[in-house]
Amino acid sequence: MSELVTLDYNQKKQARTAHNIFNLNIILVHLFGVVILFELHLIHWFWVIPFLSISIMLFQYHHWKKLFSNHEAHWYVVSNWGLAVKHNRIVFIAYLVCGSIFLTGYTVTNSLASDPNMGKIGMMVFLYLSGNLMLISLVVTFVLSSGAIWHTNKGEVTRALEKIRVRLSTPTNS
Repeated sequence: MSELVTLDYNQKKQARTAHNIFNLNIILVHLFGVVILFELHLIHWFWVIPFLSISIMLFQYHHWKKLFSNHEAHWYVVSNWGLAVKHNRIVFIAYLVCGSIFLTGYTVTNSLASDPNMGKIGMMVFLYLSGNLMLISLVVTFVLSSGAIWHTNKGEVTRALEKIRVRLSTPTNS
């Protein structure tokens, strides 16, 4: 199963912080941000959602690199930050896939539809397709991150953390 590691409170807190930031990004930016923009009829400001989210992701990535270069940081903390970066990577790939679906739909519906109403209907289909795909990826990564918080509270080393630990301990040839 999973092994237990003896950690003090600060190490558990540092390891848990990465997942807490990720979950707050999902809840505050993606959930409440979208609802607020819809309620205020600010659909043209939707670019703020990925901008804020990617900014938070970049912060987490840079902090993980800083921890990685700091040889005094505990491997468990660095591995948990690496796991959060992995979850961020899944969300970023979902952004790319959903954005390309949306742009493809926008291009196809605006160039092939002679009737503007048919173009709007086609655009809504692609919008719902890309939005639901993004929602599924956000829910899956939120559940993964919540599970990581639970394991971190117990001080458990899961297979995902063990894989990251092995990658961190192997020297690179660059």
